[in-house]
Amino acid sequence: MRYSEHMNRSQSGNVFLYILVAVALIGALTYAVSSGSRGSANQITEERAKLYAGEIIEYGNNLASAVSQVRLRGTDVSLMCFDHASWGANDYDHGGCTDDMNRIYHPSGGGITWVNAPAEGMDTAATPDNLFHFYGDNEIENVGTTTGAAGSADLILVVDELLLSTCQHINGLLGVTDSDDAPPTDSAFGETRYIGSFGYTETIGDEAGGAALAGKTAACFQKTDAPAEYVFYKVLVSR
Repeated sequence: MRYSEHMNRSQSGNVFLYILVAVALIGALTYAVSSGSRGSANQITEERAKLYAGEIIEYGNNLASAVSQVRLRGTDVSLMCFDHASWGANDYDHGGCTDDMNRIYHPSGGGITWVNAPAEGMDTAATPDNLFHFYGDNEIENVGTTTGAAGSADLILVVDELLLSTCQHINGLLGVTDSDDAPPTDSAFGETRYIGSFGYTETIGDEAGGAALAGKTAACFQKTDAPAEYVFYKVLVSR
């Protein structure tokens, strides 16, 4: 065999070897990038869940502060108004709404800006309305008085149909339970809109699975009655 032929064959073999090595390296790199992307996606999901949880908590705190300010100016809780054009209905309209000083969503009243609950933090399978609701027919165990009657019902803000991860991070941020623990449970809650008077439907936190809710002015729990859902509440007025 001539020397030039030997060299050509040797070079061809080396090129083939280089190609195999390159293909192997590209495969390994692709796998590493893909695995890293999956890990980042999971991390971002948790970070966003915590972000949405923080947004819900902050808005609840802002509403509680606005309610307190309106009350300090002399507005009786029976006159407090949560009506707003963005509801798309007059569900929260009542006699107290005729005075702008009583209106939480008015510059002369509470000065709160209307927002929707963060859609990305909601359970889309439940077709959530992404609204902050105001109810007057629930009492929270060991918050104010607990008598199982309208006289001890609290005025609460509620956001329901949350994602489990959002609920868990709400509890983690509030110190109710760890953010990787299952939320406390309660069979049901009342959904009577607050329009100046209280009723009684449920006590939240009075069941074995909801012991962590007792005495908590804000928390997230799983409603176990059908349809099961994750629910955030914030006490605006305890009674």
